[in-house]
Amino acid sequence: MLNRVILSDKTYEDLMLEAIAQIPLYSSEWTNFNLSDPGITLLQNLTAFQLLQQESIDSVPEPVQRKLLKLAGYTPRENRAAAVLVQVPARGGPILPEGWRLWSGNTSFETVSTVEMQPWGLAAVYGERNGVCRDLTQLLDSKAEAIAYPFTREPAEGDALVCVLSGVPEVGEPLYLWFQAAEEDLRTPFGDGREIPVFSRVRWQYYTASGWQDARAEDETIGFLRSGAVCLYLENGLPEPLTDTPVSGCALRCMLETAEYDRAPRLRSLAVHLFPMEQRQTSFQCLTVPGGETAELRGRLSRQGELLVFGRETAEGPYYPYREGGNQQGRFYQRTETLWGAELTFTSPPCACPDGVRVICCDSESLYQRDLGPVYSYDGQTIPLPEGVLAESVLLAVESEGAYSFLAPEERGTDGFFYQVWDGQIIITDPGRGGQRLLLASCAVTQGERGNLRPRSVLEQRGGYDGTEVEAVYSCPAPGRGGISKETMEALRRRFSAGLRQVSAAVRVEDWEALVRQTPGLCIHKVKAAADSQNNLVRIAVKPYTEEKFPRLSEAYLSQLRAYLEPRRLLTVRFEICQPRYVPVAVSAVLTVRGLRDRAREEAERFLRMTLDGIDGLRDFGGWIRFNELYQSLANLPFVEAVDALSLFPESRDAVLLGSDVRLDDDSLCYPGTIQLTVREQWR
Repeated sequence: MLNRVILSDKTYEDLMLEAIAQIPLYSSEWTNFNLSDPGITLLQNLTAFQLLQQESIDSVPEPVQRKLLKLAGYTPRENRAAAVLVQVPARGGPILPEGWRLWSGNTSFETVSTVEMQPWGLAAVYGERNGVCRDLTQLLDSKAEAIAYPFTREPAEGDALVCVLSGVPEVGEPLYLWFQAAEEDLRTPFGDGREIPVFSRVRWQYYTASGWQDARAEDETIGFLRSGAVCLYLENGLPEPLTDTPVSGCALRCMLETAEYDRAPRLRSLAVHLFPMEQRQTSFQCLTVPGGETAELRGRLSRQGELLVFGRETAEGPYYPYREGGNQQGRFYQRTETLWGAELTFTSPPCACPDGVRVICCDSESLYQRDLGPVYSYDGQTIPLPEGVLAESVLLAVESEGAYSFLAPEERGTDGFFYQVWDGQIIITDPGRGGQRLLLASCAVTQGERGNLRPRSVLEQRGGYDGTEVEAVYSCPAPGRGGISKETMEALRRRFSAGLRQVSAAVRVEDWEALVRQTPGLCIHKVKAAADSQNNLVRIAVKPYTEEKFPRLSEAYLSQLRAYLEPRRLLTVRFEICQPRYVPVAVSAVLTVRGLRDRAREEAERFLRMTLDGIDGLRDFGGWIRFNELYQSLANLPFVEAVDALSLFPESRDAVLLGSDVRLDDDSLCYPGTIQLTVREQWR
């Protein structure tokens, strides 16, 4: 019912023809397919019942299907705005107020706070070990596709990545950096905080007159193992120029405190001096400021939009509307435009409490949508919202007898009024006394997945009389992330169907292998699980994807694998994680070739090494190395006339020679051992 879209897409005649065609598959004695046969009569009845049942299943209404899927743990995804980091030009730029819009095509992005574009950027990048610097400035060119090791190929405690700036960053303001990691596809995605393996610990610092000082950091990169943002707060003194590097300037550094990497981290590019934006279009914004004689408003809509102003007379009392006017007595205010937004001056000041003033700001195009109408005295009243609305952005101003209260979704009013935002509309589940009037106080819409921009996209600042003239262009070194479009019922059913096929418990040996491969944060190359039914045990051989010649599982790998597999095993089944064993296999062969003996020897040896390579090649754990298969493969090479002699044998006790074949254990991987080739040219 839940994972099928349409069941009754065939007619009764189609179903009968399919049923009759399958009769010989089940019974060779049933040969009479005429309508007079009692078996055909039963088949007709069963087919009719099947058709009626399918039609009943297909007619289950969508609300019922949603509830059934919710019981299974699947709820539709609501709209979610994408976030993107935008590069401040090295030369600086104008001040962008909160809510200022930049555009990518017809998709708008808004600043989440006021942005002051100070003129500075990244001058140089160095890798440092014991006071010696390596130049990594190629990371500044995002188009060069260069790959650099921030902590060398063999990271060690005390290594550091130093970023030298071309100016002075703001103290106390969040400082955003973006790091683009390389070879992320070799590693399974990291899970949540409980499942992230610890391969390193880093400390972020910045240089001051007192030396290096710690900076509070929010780091998504996990020691540069994945691409992500780093947000720094410089709170322990003023930055000072660092003169110990070839290029001097204010400096940031990431220093390794511990280093137990499975693979040394690699970086493709990095960027500093970024500011965050969200992909949304805010038409209504509700600002809350302290009461008093003046109120300072910040944001684009407060400076350019239409305002509705409300003030409190007591700290816990309702809000009352204020009107714009001159020096009149009563609830009036005067508006003055400022650099950041607007300033309101009151003739009769509202209560001087932290939330004494509420201001609804909206653009002129949406002004007519502000009044949502009255609340009727019945449950389930619905009010449509703009397409793509962000549910968390909705706020209502509820008017009752001239006084106002501001309510978020699922927040109950003093008179019992209660509403929810669901499926792009307001649903009033409890009208309270009824008779209230609603104003839309806050609302923003998003384009969901369209906001997940590709790296190195550009955003335009537009102006002009018609709003289409490009005034400035900004680059986005980081991709847009987190944008989600509202999930349709069909998409929800597909996700449910895919979830049914997702391995979540280890039952078969294939399940054990699948679970190992999806263990968060690890580089897993090869896995082989084997069941020992007598001991109720599953042995799992795992080869990590590291830079060692013969990789072994570190303690971090073993603990991470055990922690992930333990809650997913059957209660009575034990498991054991085995280190891979590497078996060299020797080959001796005599070949007759068609000319070019030296080239033929080189190609034949290359073919044998590739065939026997279980470390980096396609050969998996265990199995057989068959003499006949290797003989035929050699004989089929285009330059080989004949294979005159061939023998192979293991050069380790971890495999056995049975006849002319080599048998590998389930936890063993072979690799080329001694290869002896005698090559003779055909005409000699």
